Amino acid sequence: MKLYKVLAVVLNSREMRDAHRILTLFSKQQGKIRVMAHGVTKPTSRKRGAVQPFSVTDFLLRQGRDMDSISECEGREFFPGLWTDLDKLLYAGHIAELVDALTMDGNPHESLFVNIMNTLRELDKTADPELVARWFELRLMALLGYLPDLTGCVNCGGEVNGLKVNFSAQAGGLVCASCAFGVESVSCNRGTVAVMDTLLNWDIDKINRLRVTQPARSQMYSIMREYLQWHMEKQSRSMQFMDKLNSFSSVHK
Repeated sequence: MKLYKVLAVVLNSREMRDAHRILTLFSKQQGKIRVMAHGVTKPTSRKRGAVQPFSVTDFLLRQGRDMDSISECEGREFFPGLWTDLDKLLYAGHIAELVDALTMDGNPHESLFVNIMNTLRELDKTADPELVARWFELRLMALLGYLPDLTGCVNCGGEVNGLKVNFSAQAGGLVCASCAFGVESVSCNRGTVAVMDTLLNWDIDKINRLRVTQPARSQMYSIMREYLQWHMEKQSRSMQFMDKLNSFSSVHK
């Protein structure tokens, strides 16, 4: 019976019968893995806190025929600020959903693991979880090889001029006025592209210095929603829920 250790972030947890749960982890050593947590929903279980979503935990795992299982675990970080703020909790769920949807099981990616941890830490303390989420989305796509082209027209290689530009999720970046015909694209201000470029190139602990207007935030949201949906081949459930909340708030203002 082989045992092995991993340091992992708990992305999500799915309830099974008999107080068991299946956890999706993103580990430093092995990337995304799914494991069985036996009896963790029992009130007497000592593992309950360490297997909550978004926890960073040291796991001792036991290899199994169909699925590995948790032998022991000890939580390192728990990010309590996520659980007292609905926006932060939704963004944390969105980040976990993106990682689960866009990564393959058993494919180690230490840089991505570090980015997930840094993002959860920043979400836990920040007053601007939306901007942290945009930073992670862009960084995730870059790390996975889907970096959007924000420098020129991704179709013809020409310059993209003007105060208004177009972003095509299908093309993978900015498109010039000529190439925008016949492809679905999101119109945005040049300043929005500059903010996205800054997010791609700044460390996460610096982004609280950015002052981003509401129009730029809305445009970034539209761009990233389309871009992520194109690569995921579906829309993030967390984004759908945020859309409903925003619509509800607008109606009742």
